[in-house]
Amino acid sequence: MGSLKIARKKWLSLLFLLLVFFEFNLLLTQILASRTVNVGGLSTDDHINPNETVKYIFSNQIIFDITTNTSIDLHIEYDNGIRDRQTYFQINNSNPIFLNITSKPNIQNFGMTKTPQGPVKEGTPFQYRYNCIFRVKTNTTVEKLTIEGSKLPKYGFNPETKYSLAIYDNTKDSWELIETLEKVNESSSEVFFEGILYDLEADKDYFITYFELSDVFNGWIWILVIVIGAIGVGAIGILISKKDYFQYLKTRTIPIEKGAHRLSLEEVLENENRNKIIDIILKEPGVHFNELLRRTGLAAGNLVWHLDILETYKVIGKKRIGKFIAYFPYYQKNPISNIDLQLSKSRLTLEILEMIEENPGIWNNLIKNKFKVDHKTIHYHLEKLKELNLIKLRKDGRKKKIYPNLDSDFYNNRPTD
Repeated sequence: MGSLKIARKKWLSLLFLLLVFFEFNLLLTQILASRTVNVGGLSTDDHINPNETVKYIFSNQIIFDITTNTSIDLHIEYDNGIRDRQTYFQINNSNPIFLNITSKPNIQNFGMTKTPQGPVKEGTPFQYRYNCIFRVKTNTTVEKLTIEGSKLPKYGFNPETKYSLAIYDNTKDSWELIETLEKVNESSSEVFFEGILYDLEADKDYFITYFELSDVFNGWIWILVIVIGAIGVGAIGILISKKDYFQYLKTRTIPIEKGAHRLSLEEVLENENRNKIIDIILKEPGVHFNELLRRTGLAAGNLVWHLDILETYKVIGKKRIGKFIAYFPYYQKNPISNIDLQLSKSRLTLEILEMIEENPGIWNNLIKNKFKVDHKTIHYHLEKLKELNLIKLRKDGRKKKIYPNLDSDFYNNRPTD
């Protein structure tokens, strides 16, 4: 009986040691199957083993993660004009893959002969402002590709805006939306996107990016509200007809340095392509370069040339807003140029600013309770208002009280009653 107990103890000890060994081996396998590569540039080539996860950290604050159940020979390359982006690919496939991924700010940068139409859902257009498009090509069919991305401002996303992944290949005329879910990471509480593609064909170029839902009506109503509130009735001049605008251009007295151009104003205004550009800018003051590129159908270099002529002859003006260049009708004192369109594109930001104006000295918790959103969202909008120099904070005990910055141009340009 005693020898049986000893044998059982030895067996249990051996079993325990085996379990510890297997647990350690599993942990070691997981550690070895995850690695981080500091690229130090914007391109790399690598071999990825089955069941391996790799995080690539590129220059320009770019992160690309990939997980695969098969062997992959990877080439990935980013354009120098791309920065602050994060993407995660998960690939499931039966066969080994050679995967080539290149990224450019615009579809035209890939040398496309035609520009695809933007995606539309239930009559509502989506706008491209993400500034990063992936071209994905493989040597074999890919059974399943899952794409994820963190919905964070530092990676180019607005928490208040709806986004969707979209895909395009040159057999189609327009981008197609990919069903995109917003999920919450339970450990970090951060929101991320997820979209899935199936059966990508071999040796075919697929273009993948994010589009944002365009609330055109509300966006431009708010622009007009801000402009009229900031500089009064004079802002209505933005809505001038093209005929009246041309008359204004021809009768004004303003010096123009033509530089290398040897055109008369009439020749500038008669050109068909420049007329198309002027039409768009008059109807949508603040339109950015990428949208002009899409709407005019011009090649990028050609568009730049016509914009330079229009700017030289002071037919249009421009302003940098964030990462974009926005274009406006030209006035000696452009009535919209002092208003940052980043503010106008978020109704919640405007409502928070109005609340601060009505309640100087208010603090975060009161704003949070009023709008019933979390601290992170309020912090995001307050940071935006601080960047625009519209608010200032003063510490009062344990509270940071918030006041409108009445010294800013925004308030100084407002008409007095």
